Amino acid sequence: MAKPDVPKVLTGNLLRNGATVYYTGKEWSAYVADAKVAATADEAEELRKIGAAAYAANLVIDVNVVDVQPTAEHTPAHIREVIRATGPTVRRDLNKSMSAE
Repeated sequence: MAKPDVPKVLTGNLLRNGATVYYTGKEWSAYVADAKVAATADEAEELRKIGAAAYAANLVIDVNVVDVQPTAEHTPAHIREVIRATGPTVRRDLNKSMSAE
């Protein structure tokens, strides 16, 4: 039986300040909820290519296509990505939400 495609988003860190960002389909956003979601392996491969081009252009570093849960907020599926999406774990006053709202 074939494994179903897991939704994915493209993430990286801005080169100028290290902030975690997500590709929206047009630009980079600080919020995972704004991210363009790849629903198929072909769409995920397209995100990988976009990430490689952004890395080559020195826009972002640590570029990855990561799994997200199939929700409206695109909640990351793994704890590492949840931490990257919401901020540091040691100073709760520095945390952010996963969306601008």
